[in-house]
Amino acid sequence: MRRKIRITHYALRPMSTQTRTTGFTQGIGKWLGTAEVYDGNGRFLGNATDRRHVQKLAGDNRVKIDLSFIGPLKFAGHYFIEDHTDFRLYQGPANTGFAETLAENLIDANAYWPVTGLTQRFFLMILPDGNRQMSLALMSRGDKLIYAIVGEYQRVDDEYQGIPALVNGTSYDLHDDPAGGRGEILLHRNGRWQGQLNTLDGNLEKMAPTQYEETVVEDGRHLNIQISGTAFTPNATSMRLNSNQWEAWSEPGNLVGSYSMSGGRALSGHFHYLQEQLRVWRREVVSHDGRCKAVLHTWYRGGARVGVQFGVLAYEPI
Repeated sequence: MRRKIRITHYALRPMSTQTRTTGFTQGIGKWLGTAEVYDGNGRFLGNATDRRHVQKLAGDNRVKIDLSFIGPLKFAGHYFIEDHTDFRLYQGPANTGFAETLAENLIDANAYWPVTGLTQRFFLMILPDGNRQMSLALMSRGDKLIYAIVGEYQRVDDEYQGIPALVNGTSYDLHDDPAGGRGEILLHRNGRWQGQLNTLDGNLEKMAPTQYEETVVEDGRHLNIQISGTAFTPNATSMRLNSNQWEAWSEPGNLVGSYSMSGGRALSGHFHYLQEQLRVWRREVVSHDGRCKAVLHTWYRGGARVGVQFGVLAYEPI
């Protein structure tokens, strides 16, 4: 049964576009989240409780992360991060790799978790209120996607006892539900996503932000999408997507491509702007309540990155 979510008086402040000067400064503290874990085909496997304590080490440019992740996969331990302002080195033992600091509230990481034997492509964004995080972790073995982990966290203190909202249910019942128990594909609702996106060039230097808007109209098994406000294409564009509720793929046109979804609230996929000879890797996560989504769009020409757009978009039904 389709639920309607009506939004009133929900304004999003633009995120800071400050980059390459202060590093990822907003993550210090204690965070608690309920991640949703999906398999490589987007099927729900179960929830996980994710606790993280991020503390800066005295007299050092490093931070220590103590964490425990308990769910369909589980691991606990700690690792160190060496902060170089515009990038971060994950130094183990639990997590090793490299992350680019795209803003003081956003990192884009490629890492390896030896305790699980899984490679991770990961972004983590702190929302404008400073007390919530959203993330998408694509966990692979080789090139085979094993898990997609959709995370939503909030900053906590020692007296906090609860956990962020989650959808009740069992993996037995929800495994074959493309909406993950929410009653609708949050990414495919008739509506408009809009907000200011920050923009970086290929060297991750700040460009002028853009006012981004994406309108979605569902027509049976098809989606009609209109997009404006991309920094790397001059005009608004549109495309028609086919969808089986687990994936979506385009019909022929100037803008073509596909994405896969996890629980109808997170996506990852590539789209090609043929006339402009550009490709964009879109990663997006909708919040638990469906009111906003964190987006990270990385633009390429061939294998060379030409820029990045990112931010938080608000949802408005139409």
